[in-house]
Amino acid sequence: MHQMLSTRDSTRSIVFLSENEQASSPLVKAMMQEKFAVNLHAKSPKQFDRYLAEDMDMFIIESSRVTLDELSTFTRLRATYKGLLVLLIDEIDEMLQVMLFEQGIDDLLVKPLNPLLMLARIRAMFRRTEQRNQPSSLLFNGFEINGGARRVSFRGQELPMSSREFDLLWYMARNAHTTLDRELLYKNVFGIEFNGYDRSVDMYISRIRQNLEKITELPVMIKTVRGKGYLFTAD
Repeated sequence: MHQMLSTRDSTRSIVFLSENEQASSPLVKAMMQEKFAVNLHAKSPKQFDRYLAEDMDMFIIESSRVTLDELSTFTRLRATYKGLLVLLIDEIDEMLQVMLFEQGIDDLLVKPLNPLLMLARIRAMFRRTEQRNQPSSLLFNGFEINGGARRVSFRGQELPMSSREFDLLWYMARNAHTTLDRELLYKNVFGIEFNGYDRSVDMYISRIRQNLEKITELPVMIKTVRGKGYLFTAD
């Protein structure tokens, strides 16, 4: 038996294997409020790999007592799963911690766990992963967005951008060919919730477009998807 719990604007997918689904309810509710998509399963012994999904970003496994058989299961799991692997455990000694990290566990969460602390740890893991995977620059047919220098140029000609405009363009370019709504842009670029009427995102995108239009050879790179948001085409 399993339960799919998600929200409309989820951007991260988490699979959670729980030994007690009712007891895990506060943790699941906290993750849902953070707008993660949570796929909650009742844990079955050692058959962790059958819960793997292509789009999952994090795999949380609850384990009151880690056995040697379970340790070998983590090794097999790591051979195919490259995402974040987290163990939720009752208690743990230093030697077992060493063994678990050697088997590929990314983090250990010790129960009882405050949901706010769990969310902070999860967000930190996602931030570190994003920073490691983030390219230093993006290049689209001569149009370059340099994340390290925070510089935008076309065939060597620099285009002026404010700090906020650069952040917005960088995020959209890293998610090229994906329609991004205002709520997502406010949260992931500005770090605030969209209040439903603020139009500063539209203003910044308008300024970015004006800068890009100065280069006549550039095609239209940011398109408006009516009723849905904005799309960086990279064409």
